[in-house]
Amino acid sequence: MKERLYEILNEEKAHEIIPFLKQLTAEEKKALVPTIKKLDREISKIVMTKNSYHTAGSADQHSIIDIASFVCMDQKHYGKDYWSLFHNREQTEKILEWGCPHWFSDFINNSIDAEFTAFNYQDILGWAAKGYVQPRPELLGYHLSLQPYDLEKFPETLETHFWYLCEFPSKSLPFKREWLPLIQKLIAENKIERKRFLKECLLAANRNFNKNVTGWFMDAFNALKPSDEELIIFQDELMAGLASVQSKAVNTMLANLKKIVQDPAFRTDEFSNFLPNLLSSEVKTVVAASLVVTERIFQKKKADTENLAMALSAAFVSKDESIQTKAAKIILKYIPVSEQIKEALSHYADNILANIRPALVQYIDHRQPELDIFEPEKLELINEECKVQELQSFEDLMFLLPQAIENPGTHYYDLALAGLIRFADEADAGSVKLFEPVFQKACKTIAKWEVHHFNILLCNLIINYGLSLLEKFPFQLKNIEKIYRKTREDEASREVYSTYHKKLKPVKDMHAGGLVMEPFKHIAVHVFNQIALGDKTPLLSTVTHEPCWVSPEALVERFEIYQNKNIEPDDLDVQLALQRCSLEKTSEALRLVEEKLKGEYKDLLLFFFNKNSAPKGQFEHPSWWMTAGITRSPETTFEEFKNFGYDDIPKELLTGIYEWKTIDSKKNSYYPVELNIRVPKYHLKKREHQLFLEYFVAEQKNFSETPSLIWSFPNTLGNVLAKTIKDCLFYSGIAEVYERNFVLNIAQALYQMKKPLDTMGYLFLGTIFLDGDKVIRGTAAEIWLEHVSHKVMDNKSLGKVIGLHEKLEWAPVKRLTDLMQHQMINVSKDHNLALEQLLTHILLQMEAPVTNLKKILEIYHEVLALNESETDTNLKEKLNSWKENSSLKKICSLLLKK
Repeated sequence: MKERLYEILNEEKAHEIIPFLKQLTAEEKKALVPTIKKLDREISKIVMTKNSYHTAGSADQHSIIDIASFVCMDQKHYGKDYWSLFHNREQTEKILEWGCPHWFSDFINNSIDAEFTAFNYQDILGWAAKGYVQPRPELLGYHLSLQPYDLEKFPETLETHFWYLCEFPSKSLPFKREWLPLIQKLIAENKIERKRFLKECLLAANRNFNKNVTGWFMDAFNALKPSDEELIIFQDELMAGLASVQSKAVNTMLANLKKIVQDPAFRTDEFSNFLPNLLSSEVKTVVAASLVVTERIFQKKKADTENLAMALSAAFVSKDESIQTKAAKIILKYIPVSEQIKEALSHYADNILANIRPALVQYIDHRQPELDIFEPEKLELINEECKVQELQSFEDLMFLLPQAIENPGTHYYDLALAGLIRFADEADAGSVKLFEPVFQKACKTIAKWEVHHFNILLCNLIINYGLSLLEKFPFQLKNIEKIYRKTREDEASREVYSTYHKKLKPVKDMHAGGLVMEPFKHIAVHVFNQIALGDKTPLLSTVTHEPCWVSPEALVERFEIYQNKNIEPDDLDVQLALQRCSLEKTSEALRLVEEKLKGEYKDLLLFFFNKNSAPKGQFEHPSWWMTAGITRSPETTFEEFKNFGYDDIPKELLTGIYEWKTIDSKKNSYYPVELNIRVPKYHLKKREHQLFLEYFVAEQKNFSETPSLIWSFPNTLGNVLAKTIKDCLFYSGIAEVYERNFVLNIAQALYQMKKPLDTMGYLFLGTIFLDGDKVIRGTAAEIWLEHVSHKVMDNKSLGKVIGLHEKLEWAPVKRLTDLMQHQMINVSKDHNLALEQLLTHILLQMEAPVTNLKKILEIYHEVLALNESETDTNLKEKLNSWKENSSLKKICSLLLKK
């Protein structure tokens, strides 16, 4: 049986596959499935040629396997292939006539979840007529919506299936343009019932369709121009549509309800029930339209508007001045003062803007809301809460290693290296059994096409360590040999691709992934050599406190170990330790240095931990001293280091401070305004005492692991941030997923680091305040809130960055004003004062009025009122100039009076 299938496949006798399959019993077909799967894998292998590639099998061979799979497999094994067999309609019909599988109907009904199908609505009707398929309404509606023609060919199409289309349209595609004119024509010819279709359009608002499909139904409803009489009939559906999650649907309902407000049959109480949610919407057009409908109701001067009046108070959820102004005018004009309205407004009193409060003095307490007095928290990078738990045993290491693989490039990686050094030789016949799942996870991870570079290093260490354990414990670890062999076979099949870098190698021969990973590879090789020698001397650079810090006391203790053992530490490990060391509090560390260290170790750390000391002593390791100087005082040039030979490295790369400017490049319409930052090119120069830093600044390409590398330079982030800005933030309109994720990861790392910002830090933070991604902007606001709480935020520097960007309209001002209104105002008195400073320095950078400048000025006016402050005197000249602009006249005049 198998031999016959091989023969048909090898000789490409496609015409013989069906006669062959007809002879088989059900048991024989089932037994043939593994062979079919194996042959499918073989003919599906990719064959590379000089200029292209193709599969190993011919068209006839693929056809043979497609037919055999369909006939012999059950639904689970056949999968969800709605293309291969069905693109040949004639062949499919022959197979179905001979023997339609019992699962075929369910299989076809499930096709609504498929990305592509090679059959259509007519095919389904044909199969249904022959009894092959019992189509569900969802199937018919989905496939009919993809095909706006021949609607009158089958009587059931317009009678029944068209209404399935309304209830179950395509989930993946918006409607084709032919549909609406066709429906209008059929309604005019009385072939589709008008009122029923109008009702279905309104019901679409709450059917959880995607935005495109929902929008199509709303457009169809409006295109049919329903009369007021029809709208009254559909009040139930119009009201229900107000609860839709789609703003276009809600706006459509409001626009049509507005037309019938004056009708006596309009149900005011029902609308009042929906009003609080409508006025709480984040979509301004929904709130504005709701207020228009509300005012129209009050204009009828009916007595039954008490519920409506109470519901109207929800408008003050919005911090938009135009919304609050409109709501206040309606209240003043139509709602008399009463205890009920006072009570309703009291729930929103803290949110009512300072400009609006005086008008509502009769309805609310005129006093400004009292904010809590905020006790600033002391910033501590090193504390008990963030202390990393050290591993205590081989078992602990086995539980940690999978976490390190799951979180590449984090402190788990460092703990994994430290744990391997300390516990690698402590495996015994009992505990070593814990290693098999770790080994399997490492193999499974490294076998992927795209692997995080830190995982390439770690998984290779684990695998090579595992192979050494296999020699000691062959019985307990017999399965890892099979796992390793399978992983090597999988990798061998990929080596035909020129872009694939082999990952399974001896540790010293690993492909690290570019220059930037070379120091980490060097340290990984160093660790593996220590494991092989049984050397348990700890690395200096292992993180002691999350997310990336080495405590100064721990660094002293680790140097003492090397001193006592008379072992010289690894050069790059020393530099990484210095780069990660927290210099926040060093007095205790200085005492320990004086007490425990001697020679160059002592001289180096006395210089490193004392901000005011000059370097002195014997400079036997220039790279250590240079790294200590850059990390401690990046802007200082030490005369003592001038003969170290690092003067060929551009100054910006050592200080981490770069020149930048926002430039107007209107000649290039694609990037009208750019953030231009000059990052000098640097090519790695081989030298005796190589700087860790050099590998990073010499990396020319955009490196996806950069957010992980940030943990290696926490004291001097300038180079990391400058590269991120140059590659991902030069233009505010970048919307690519890669850039968004990259910037978000950097922003989240900056938030976790909780360190006062430097020059490049303020440039990065000010820039992401204006980013197109809402989550990134939210993270920027969180950084600001926390740094203000810790009294380490320089609002002048941040305001200058944002102001210089928005002076040229680098990004829409609305991004900034929405963030301030929703996340930054009224957090505490301190935060309001900080926001005032920030806004002042943003506005000081402005010259000619920019789009939405009015909104910034309104928020500034609100913050001044909250703080009971006066307008900054340096701003008054600008305000006098700006008030010549008609749209700014009112707000500028208000600010000039303060």
